[in-house]
Amino acid sequence: MSVDVEVLQAQVERWAGDTFGPGVTVAGLEPMPGHAGLSFGFQVLDGAGRCMEALVMRMPPKGVRRRGNTDVLRQVPLLLALRAAGVPVAEMRYWSDDERWFEVPFFMVGRLPGSTYSALAPDPSITPEAVFTQAVEALAAVHTFDWQRRLPAWEPIRDLGDEIRFWDPILAKAAEPEWVKMGEEARDLLLASIPSAPTVGVFHGDFQTANILFHDGRLVAVIDWEISGMGAQLLDVGWLFMMNDPASWHDDGRPRVVPPFPVLLDRYCAASGRTVTLDNVAWYRALSGYRFGVISGLNVMLHRTGKRPDPAWEDIALSVPALFGRACALLRGASD
Repeated sequence: MSVDVEVLQAQVERWAGDTFGPGVTVAGLEPMPGHAGLSFGFQVLDGAGRCMEALVMRMPPKGVRRRGNTDVLRQVPLLLALRAAGVPVAEMRYWSDDERWFEVPFFMVGRLPGSTYSALAPDPSITPEAVFTQAVEALAAVHTFDWQRRLPAWEPIRDLGDEIRFWDPILAKAAEPEWVKMGEEARDLLLASIPSAPTVGVFHGDFQTANILFHDGRLVAVIDWEISGMGAQLLDVGWLFMMNDPASWHDDGRPRVVPPFPVLLDRYCAASGRTVTLDNVAWYRALSGYRFGVISGLNVMLHRTGKRPDPAWEDIALSVPALFGRACALLRGASD
């Protein structure tokens, strides 16, 4: 969904004046990269032009039901608790459900230096081993976060059956009918083979190196918590593998520069103190492919109908059959 930047500039300036007092200005307002929501970076300057705050604001689209990923304020207690526990996340600075400034609720975090990492176009200044080692260690910190003590009432735990069924009405909105059929096949295989007694707690939901900031070779924050929740945490490991699995994607054949999955899993186990095998993760890789196939089908529909234009989803659309197909193959016993 597009935003009139001139209108937003005036709104941010009003918020800054109300928050910091007269004489402040707002500079460098710009949309942030990614497709997870409406996100803008900017600086608040004092009367002498000095930066008082460098911020990133997240807000939902106007006119949508505020639930799940569009309920931005649900992230506030999570990020506050994670940061207090030493998990690498951005500092929550401001938030409000008061709609007088932006017509929607919002939150703002401190803007951090750094950039994300693409396994298709790796940054030569940092090795894949360093990137992914730090990534799985940060994931282990998320997964061993003491949510029962620090965040006991954040959200109910969603069991795996409910997690799968949650996506049913979203799958039905896919841009192409054939995708619905393919998704239903993957869903039915998932429901028929649900793992028992998974380890539950906070999960990120979209854990990949595109949602991690690195600066000077060091991981500084895990970002974009829109689809986080409480439930089976191996979803995050499965998602990281799915995002870096060539069989899940339709692309031009470019290699993904990623350490072997067994190496990544060993690093995760060492950091988390848990024992997890590749066979344990296979079902969650399938669930991840199913989830992202469903999410993609919805967003392609929103783009094609003009409800939320974003041409990047047309490129992702090419991979929807591969995502569902790979999910089915993993559930039928395929291996790398």
